[in-house]
This record gives sequence, C-alpha cells and structure tokens, in this order.
Amino acid sequence: MHIEFIERKSTVLAKTTLKCLSEVATINPTIGCSHQCAYCYARGYSMYPGDGKVLVYENMAEKLKKELSRRKKLPKYVFFSSSCDALQPIPQVINLSYELMNILLEYNIGINLLTKGRIPAKFLDLFRKFKNLVHIQIGITTLNRNVQRIIEPYAATPTERLRNIERLCAIGIIPEVKLDPLIPGITDTKTNLHTLFSILQKYGINAMGINYLFLRPYIKKNLFESLRQTSFLKEILVHYQKSKPVNLLAEKSRVHALDVSYRKNSYHTIVNIANDYGISAYVCGCKNPDITEEPLCGINWGKHFKNPPEQRKLFAL
Repeated sequence: MHIEFIERKSTVLAKTTLKCLSEVATINPTIGCSHQCAYCYARGYSMYPGDGKVLVYENMAEKLKKELSRRKKLPKYVFFSSSCDALQPIPQVINLSYELMNILLEYNIGINLLTKGRIPAKFLDLFRKFKNLVHIQIGITTLNRNVQRIIEPYAATPTERLRNIERLCAIGIIPEVKLDPLIPGITDTKTNLHTLFSILQKYGINAMGINYLFLRPYIKKNLFESLRQTSFLKEILVHYQKSKPVNLLAEKSRVHALDVSYRKNSYHTIVNIANDYGISAYVCGCKNPDITEEPLCGINWGKHFKNPPEQRKLFAL
C-alpha cells in the first residue's frame, strides 16, 4: 500500500449529500481506502487515487483545531467517514483519526464512527472516557470468513469485528450493526442471517440498519474483477437481471437497484428475523427511496441501547 501525505485546503468539517446526514458534519481523514471492498462506491469517485494508494491529510488535525476555535456554533455530531474508513490498518491513518476524534470529544462534540476495521486499544480508552458522546456502527454482513475475504479482502475479519463489539460492550457502549450492503443470494440467506443474529444477540445488539447492494458501472466492473473466478458473480448478476434504475436520496445519483418487490419482501423477512433475536432493524430511505422516504440512518445517534428502540413501520409492504 502506497501512502502519500497531502494538505487539506478546504474546511475539515464538510457537508454530505446524504439526506440522513444533512444536519451532521462529516470528516474523511483520507482519500482512498485500503480495504478495497468489491462493492465500494467510493472507488468510482473522480478523486479516487486508485487501488493500492491512500492519500492522508497531514495538516487536518491542526486545521480542525483552528476551525473549531473560530466557529460560533459547533456541530452536535461529526460522522466518520462517508467515503473511507477512519480505522484502516495504516499507522498514519490510525494516528490521524485518533487525533481528530480526541479533538472533537474535547470540544464536547459527539462522534459517529462507521467502520469495518479493527478498533485499536487506544480508541477504546478514548471512547470509555467520552462514552456519552460516542456512537459506533460496525459494518458486518456475514460470519463466513471465506465469503468476507472475497468481498472485503483487506477489511477486518468477522472475528475481529465481533471482538470490536465485545470490547465496546465491555466499556458500556453497545454499537449499532450495519448490514450494508447485503448481497442477494450470498449474505441475505436465512442460514447466514440466523447465524449472524444469534451471535449478535449474545452481545446485546438491538439496533441494526439494513440495505442491499446497488450497482453502478464501476461497481459492476469491480465486482467482475474481484469475483470472476468465484460462483458469486453469476449469483449476483442473476438477481440483478430485473434491476431498476433508482434516484438515490443519498447522493442525488442514479443507480440500478434490485427489483423493488424483491427488496420489500426481503427487508420484511430480515426485520422479522431480527425481531426474533430482539434486534430492531430499519431500512433507510436514502438508499431505498422507492420503499420509504424516511432518512433513518441517524435515528439512533446519541441514544443508549440499554432497551430496544420502539419498533416502527419503516417501509410499506
């Protein structure tokens, strides 16, 4: 992995086109990500530096301090990260992300971290100190290492992600789980879901966001390159033969999504399975605007999950 330092010229706290994060500032410590997930939409961005290369903002921490000191109104929460993972297994990225989070928490600004990486011990110590300001989302769709290795080649293993959950629970932070993206015929099977949910239940997980993979030309290209020597590719493409173009609320862009009836029925099944394990699952309208317009990705931010949130009708059937 080639690491290159660059300067951040624009403001550190950025706005995102994600409707559910419209009132939340976001931070991306890097351009590019070492995880190189086969389904990653950010790999198609014009600024993406290419696989095997990560650009790290060397001046971001100092710039953030100055930015916060000049602000009359501070954000309530900051989201890490919309187009990269703040916990990539790269020392330069880990150190920068830690410094950024420490600065924000010292300013009494909450952080929401979505990661498919391993959470280092020093972050757990930091989160313990400011646990009322920390919301963690762990991305995990399967416990099958062979499947995960193919679709997320350099992300943390399922075992490491469960260890994240265990360690977070030990310091009083019950994370939310993100089943995003689910891959039809591979990670949305009842066998896979029951296996995953039964383990999550043991840790007291009770909040979960779910979303299916959508396709863009470059996502399809990356999937083909990553999966062409596996049986997965044919399975995926069969499911998307009846895909329909959808305008995302997330990025104001057009994608090909699974047939709406397939998604509705499958989401309904997954929500019911999750309920059987005491987990409240929701579908966000940002990526499923033809099912629900409710932007629910941030519905649980700032809440403690000692009791399951009230179940809501999240999409029409």
